[in-house]
This record gives sequence, structure tokens and C-alpha cells, in this order.
Amino acid sequence: MTEKEEILRKIKNPELAEAFKKVDRAKFLPENLRSYAYTHVDEALPILPGINTTALSLGIYMLDELDLHKGQKVLEIGTGIGYYTVLIAEIVDKVVSIEINDEMYKYSSRLLSEYQNIKLVLGDGTLGHEEEKPFDRVIAWASAPTLLCKPYEQLREGGIMILPMGVGRVQKLYKVVKKGHSPALENLGEVLFSRIRGLFGFYDDYEDDVESRLSRLERQVKSILSRLEKKV
Repeated sequence: MTEKEEILRKIKNPELAEAFKKVDRAKFLPENLRSYAYTHVDEALPILPGINTTALSLGIYMLDELDLHKGQKVLEIGTGIGYYTVLIAEIVDKVVSIEINDEMYKYSSRLLSEYQNIKLVLGDGTLGHEEEKPFDRVIAWASAPTLLCKPYEQLREGGIMILPMGVGRVQKLYKVVKKGHSPALENLGEVLFSRIRGLFGFYDDYEDDVESRLSRLERQVKSILSRLEKKV
């Protein structure tokens, strides 16, 4: 049994299984990674410096737990390469997918333009998307420090959110069911995700290299000096 067949065998939702068989993951990967579309399925693949796409086995598991069906509207936080976005779109009526990274937004825009039921937004996914609320489902592809309050507010009562949460290197994956102001949380296990960016994300540095930090500090100092000069 191939790794692809093994993933397909484990899918509980028949609508997701059909979408998985229909959509070719290779189409969404950079050319040099297309041969890995259905191999090394438990490993994240590097797309851009510092940006990986979620391991195939984990991504499909998360979508399976999201319990997707026709007639739903879904908020996706983190478009990435757009593969999971399309799997969702093959099942539900509409997907609003928010990507905060300019390069990834441009990357996925080219691949998703043919899908009429996908609304791709460049912005802060931690704020959700007020214009399209309420959503039946929400899924995030990066780890949050706590429950994302705005996307949770934008969920319908009884709606489901799949969200990695935690401040350490290893986080926990949660299935959150909206029950008013008392959400029901189910721990689905340990995961390893990048930290979510945005207003309700993490506030530590996103870049690890010294040059980026020095450049940012230099810009901040110049901005402060410029404001001071205007006051004099």
C-alpha cells in the first residue's frame, strides 16, 4: 500500500476522500518538490525560507476532524500553497482564506484563480473576516498562543474550529466547538507548527537572523529621530 493509499484509507469523511482523490497535490508544490507530493507524508516540505507546508498526513487529519460538508462556509487562516484551500473548496460552498505573507499570497493567487468559491484575502487571519461571518468552520495552519477570539466570535453556534495552540516548540492541536462563551475543547494530540502572526498572534521576533534584527532596529531609530527633528 502506498503512502497516499494509506492516508485515503484513514479518511472518515467520504466527501473529503473524494476531494483527496480528485485534487493533485503536485500541482501546488514548487517544481523541485513535486516528486514528493505523496511521499514523506509525515514531513513538512519547505516552500520559501522559513515557510513550510503542513505535512500531508497531518493536514488531511485536520480537515477530516473539521467535518466538512456541502452548504458550509469556511474561514481558513493561512492559505499557504493553496492545496488544502482547494480540498475545502471541493466540498463546501465557500472558502474565505486569509494569508499574511505577501509572497505566499502571490504564490497561491496564481493557483486559486480558477476556483469561483474561494475568496483569497491578504491580511491578518487572527482577526477573522467580519464581512463574511458567520462561518460554519474555521481552521488555522499556524500555532496561536491562545484561542483566537475574533474567529471564534465569527463561528456559528455549534461550529467547529481546528486550531494548534501553545507557546512552546511543541503545541497541542485542538478541536473547538462553539458553545456560547464556554467553548468545548478536545485535545487531538501534539503537533509542531510555526507561530501565528498578527494582532492576536505572537509578539516575539519572526526573523532569527541578526541582519534582519539590526535592519529593523535601524529603521525604528531613524523613525524616532525623524519625529524628534520635526518637533524641534
